[in-house]
Amino acid sequence: MTQMKQKSPLALIKGVVSARHSGEIEQTGYLDALKVLDRHFEVYEQRLRVMSAPASFPDGEVMLEAAEEGLTKLRAAVEGLKEMDPSQEPEEAKSLVSSAEEGYSLLLQLQDVTEEKRKEFEEAYEALIEEGEEIG
Repeated sequence: MTQMKQKSPLALIKGVVSARHSGEIEQTGYLDALKVLDRHFEVYEQRLRVMSAPASFPDGEVMLEAAEEGLTKLRAAVEGLKEMDPSQEPEEAKSLVSSAEEGYSLLLQLQDVTEEKRKEFEEAYEALIEEGEEIG
């Protein structure tokens, strides 16, 4: 299996649930992997708490709230997955993974908007520099 630089939390959730469902990993390994995900979510949650939307971006607060909701859904799904065994309750696992997908989708919206705003800033900055060179 090729190692990816950074897997999404959703890919990790799906991977660990699938591995447990198929018996590739034991319950203890499954639970350990979910605990690692929890720690990643804690770090992400701390980052979200310190983010603030710039005044020039009126939808920013709504996006931050959506990201918080997405993170909450991901964490709730992982908590639910810790309470069950996908090899014994595949339908419940599938439902929790679907909930994680919804949460991750909300997080991706924030990432997409942030990237879009960064590009807009870079374009505006480059235009400002070009104007300065033309004047000077």
